[in-house]
Amino acid sequence: MKHRHGNRILSRVTADRKQLLQNLASGLLTHGSIVTSEAKGKELRRFLEPLITRAKREESLHVRRQLLASLLHKGDVTNLLEVAKAAAKRPGGYMRLTKLPARRGDGASEVRVDIIDVADKK
Repeated sequence: MKHRHGNRILSRVTADRKQLLQNLASGLLTHGSIVTSEAKGKELRRFLEPLITRAKREESLHVRRQLLASLLHKGDVTNLLEVAKAAAKRPGGYMRLTKLPARRGDGASEVRVDIIDVADKK
């Protein structure tokens, strides 16, 4: 049975998949929006939204270390805490996936991933 096997594999082994999600999250926190495939965007949302919720609850050394364990750089944690502060009143749904036309080379469906409170300020 395949109970509780809900993550997308994304044609990668576990270590590569974790690194991919960390890189996507880093790019999103740095730039505010990224363009990626639909499957990667949906999996990124499952990875990053719980981190934003954790950062929203309280800012302590323990929380910063937990976030640093999930992300790549200290700068990403700082950006994540700023996003969490901007989304303090939002109960969830911090990211928006907007469908784009299919990629020309292989026809893969693409999405633009935005952090809502950051994208609305620009």
